Amino acid sequence: MTTYQMVYGDDEKTVRETYEHIDDVQREDGWLVLFRGRDAILRVQEDHVQLFEEMGTVAPRRPKGA
Repeated sequence: MTTYQMVYGDDEKTVRETYEHIDDVQREDGWLVLFRGRDAILRVQEDHVQLFEEMGTVAPRRPKGA
């Protein structure tokens, strides 16, 4: 699983977010989509993304008692 940092928005307002435990990133038809497992947790138009960078990879979480 990977951690990403993203800055997105427009000229009036930008947001800086860190997204942890991301399994997959897909780009399609001008959209950037982040997935945790099979769930899309964020979908943003690439035109609004000002920065998108990988911060690092961590080992998958283990279930308790495993």
